[in-house]
Amino acid sequence: MVKFLKLYEKIGIFILIVAASIFLTIVSPNFRNMDTILGIIMQGSYGAIIAVGMTLALTSGGFDLSVEAVMGLTSVILAMLIPQMGFTLSIIIAILASCFVGMINGVLITKVGISPLIMTLAMQVILRGTSLLITGGRQVVIAQKSFMTIGASKVFNIIPTPIIYMVVIFIVFYLLLNQTTFGRHIAAVGSNEQAARMSGLNVTIIKTLVYVLVAFTASIVGVIRTSQTLIGIPTMAPGFTLNVLTIAILGGTSLAGGKGNLIGTFFAGIFISMIYYGLNLLNVQIFYQFLSVGLVLLFALFVNGLRIRYLESAKVKGIRI
Repeated sequence: MVKFLKLYEKIGIFILIVAASIFLTIVSPNFRNMDTILGIIMQGSYGAIIAVGMTLALTSGGFDLSVEAVMGLTSVILAMLIPQMGFTLSIIIAILASCFVGMINGVLITKVGISPLIMTLAMQVILRGTSLLITGGRQVVIAQKSFMTIGASKVFNIIPTPIIYMVVIFIVFYLLLNQTTFGRHIAAVGSNEQAARMSGLNVTIIKTLVYVLVAFTASIVGVIRTSQTLIGIPTMAPGFTLNVLTIAILGGTSLAGGKGNLIGTFFAGIFISMIYYGLNLLNVQIFYQFLSVGLVLLFALFVNGLRIRYLESAKVKGIRI
């Protein structure tokens, strides 16, 4: 069992992708079309980008439930500022505002001792209310159609730009987590925060930067989605946090902290997109699609709990893992 669980941790998501690919090939001949494949990857990129940030949060021993509200805040700021300031400055301000939200989350969680669950859930409500207050509860149309090039164009007229953003962010965060001292400190804090403090690590700065990075990834997706719709939406992507957590956990990152699997997160984002694509092919209603993703999350949590239990049991018995 230990060997199986270790193997599943490494290649489980790839097995699921292969199984989903076989199923989709059978039910949809168009699945093998390159445009369809790129479309699925693009749809998966939104969740994968934020899940990359969420993976860092989980690795540090926390998580962030405010990401969808950060997306909405980013969207609203863009819609309000672009007519006066143009694209570049508006995007910078929107991203900085989102990162400031992440900093508040991190500081209050570490300095005040508020639970990540309570803090980020409260922040979601606060941001949602702020976004609705700014817009008067309305969606704000962006008249500058050239803004669409940021999220709705294609590189070489083939690859949608969201895929490029996803790959770039994945590479940067992968190197950050696995090849830098900061990444090792994130894992150390997630493994044993008290021991990390005693060893001299500045846990406040480490965890605050992690929450800033999560907010940063959420704001990037907020920019992309706003660009595609040309609408500032204060209630953008309701329920999207469930997708993000599902992707991160399904990819092999443990809720217990201490170890993150960004490669798994990357491919889990694509797998979740494949699920939605398959359910749409079968004309499954949207609330059943949410139910399906929730069941996938339960499955990922079950396997993760089983893996932790067996690996800890193996350690007690002196089995090398």
